[in-house]
Amino acid sequence: MKYGLLENGVDSLKSAYNSIDKISLLIEGVEHNIKDAILSLNHAIEILFKLILKQKNEYLIFSDIGKYMNAKKQMLIQGKSNVFEVSSELKTVTLNESVKRLELLCDIQIPEIFIAGIDKFNVTRNKLMHYELELSEAEVNETTRDLKGLYEQAVNFFGIYIDNILDLLIIARFETVDPEYADEMAEHYADMMYDEYREQQLEREHN
Repeated sequence: MKYGLLENGVDSLKSAYNSIDKISLLIEGVEHNIKDAILSLNHAIEILFKLILKQKNEYLIFSDIGKYMNAKKQMLIQGKSNVFEVSSELKTVTLNESVKRLELLCDIQIPEIFIAGIDKFNVTRNKLMHYELELSEAEVNETTRDLKGLYEQAVNFFGIYIDNILDLLIIARFETVDPEYADEMAEHYADMMYDEYREQQLEREHN
């Protein structure tokens, strides 16, 4: 299994889409879908920003470039394939630092409306991660609308800098079940349906 920045970011972006897409259809379960959408979209944007930085140069995703260089030196000496294999203490840049490096070191202009949405939901994400979040019905509707907008802005932006991201989003989170397990589950559900049918028949006979 390999889960690089691209796979990780696209997976979270698709997860955010799945949650956002369901919210307006739900009577119950709105809360956890809003939570999932906020956390997944925030994570996707952060990871995909780091991917763009890495495509420019790997050192750009690390907060302390000096520590990165020391780790890179040891990686080469030890014949490792990843700097984290020789230094688990390395830290990558935050979401806000990613924005600054993309704009100031990579000359990539990020639309102001996209940055404003990121900043807004970063605050909301921090409430969810570290304390609590309370929204009125009107705020739920506004949050859902803003999430849709931020998702669309993210897809439009990353579509410019990451090849085939739209195609990858289509197939992201696709799952297949082991045929043997599927057969077992089909047999299980068939037994459940038969038991339910027998119970209904017995009820009719008694009535």
